[in-house]
Amino acid sequence: MEMETKVTVHDAMTSNVVTVDHKLSIADAALLMTRMKVGSLIVKTKAGPEGVITESDIIRKVVSKNIAASDINIGQVMTKNLINIDPGSELNEAARLMAKNNIRRLPVVKDGSLVGILTSSDVMAVSPELTEILVVNARIQENQVGFPTDERPFPGACELCGNFMEYLDEIDGKFVCEECKEDLEGD
Repeated sequence: MEMETKVTVHDAMTSNVVTVDHKLSIADAALLMTRMKVGSLIVKTKAGPEGVITESDIIRKVVSKNIAASDINIGQVMTKNLINIDPGSELNEAARLMAKNNIRRLPVVKDGSLVGILTSSDVMAVSPELTEILVVNARIQENQVGFPTDERPFPGACELCGNFMEYLDEIDGKFVCEECKEDLEGD
């Protein structure tokens, strides 16, 4: 008899979450993201996770509006009312939650305490079969207003080299990473 094992959020999440105070300037947040090689920071208080700031937030809410990054703090830009998930939840539940809410990062919270973060890349690395849920959502979002037609983020595996990337571009009906895109355009 074959035993079915379920992959949980705990199995895929990153435990070492970079957390910051809401008073940190956007300039310092961007520098920290660069140094730590992360795409987001969780804003945390004693009560738990309060918000998240992402590279995309910085570009859309600060850079595109020509606001000096040193003149604004994370609390003014962060996404509040976080959607989170329990570490014991099944990974497919997390993928559906991310797709439904059009998010790529889920704080993992147990008993009110932040214990990790789950990203779409984590989901794809641990359970590539769930990639379809995230890619279908990305294709649905493509047809909605929000991203300029030339800047739609698609997380997933590059169809040419197979590397998992946060952003893929669609070229001739294939989703490819930036490096493979350059190779294709160079031909």
